[in-house]
Amino acid sequence: MTSLERGLDILSHIASHGPTTADAISRSAELPLSTTYRYVTTLRNKGYIADYEGHFDLGLNALRMLRPHALHRCLAALASPVIFDLVGKTDETTILTVRDGWSATCIELAEPRRAVRFSFRRGVSLSLHKGASAKPLLAYMDAPFIRRYLEARIAWDDGHDIETAWNDLADVRKKGLAITVSELDPGAIGVGVPVFWDGEIAACISTIGPSARMPERQLREIVGHTRAAGEQLTETLSAPSTDQHEEAS
Repeated sequence: MTSLERGLDILSHIASHGPTTADAISRSAELPLSTTYRYVTTLRNKGYIADYEGHFDLGLNALRMLRPHALHRCLAALASPVIFDLVGKTDETTILTVRDGWSATCIELAEPRRAVRFSFRRGVSLSLHKGASAKPLLAYMDAPFIRRYLEARIAWDDGHDIETAWNDLADVRKKGLAITVSELDPGAIGVGVPVFWDGEIAACISTIGPSARMPERQLREIVGHTRAAGEQLTETLSAPSTDQHEEAS
């Protein structure tokens, strides 16, 4: 077996089982552990796998070649530290959503000790035009997509019209975030910000909590923390690969 074949076997194992350990990769590839670490180190340095405290998953260069379901899993893994940090700072629920066709799907969620159950749960898909966890995913699409979506979907909702929804999405783009009150869950306030990858909308990270726990000052702090989390995730996804560093040098 060639080195290329061994490297592809390791990538295939990680894509199917990750996050996984070097021991598990070694057994699957039938390689000595020391040899496995050499391959893993090379693939990590090239950006094809990432190391999460000794557990290996696909890296950014590999993510660019993935089908959506695998991409979403790896995006959730990349975002997990930021999500749990945001919950710690706000003491409210944090949700990571992605666009899946004409729906917003929750791919990761973390809750505080005093959690309240909201409509978005892991694996749940809802409309793109309702809620702070969804609106940024629609607002940052191109204008023809937004118009097609609104013309097809807004007519289903009583009390909504296309121009009002269009202006609402324009306001989300202008402000760089969505703040909603009781749009999906009565008595809930949501703050959602976009996450970009290669200049395009990739996800939305949002903070959701009961309005009774979000007076004006607290809400301002939550907006700041959520914005910072979105910027951090965008920076993570935009990090240049090792190859780019080598070319630049």
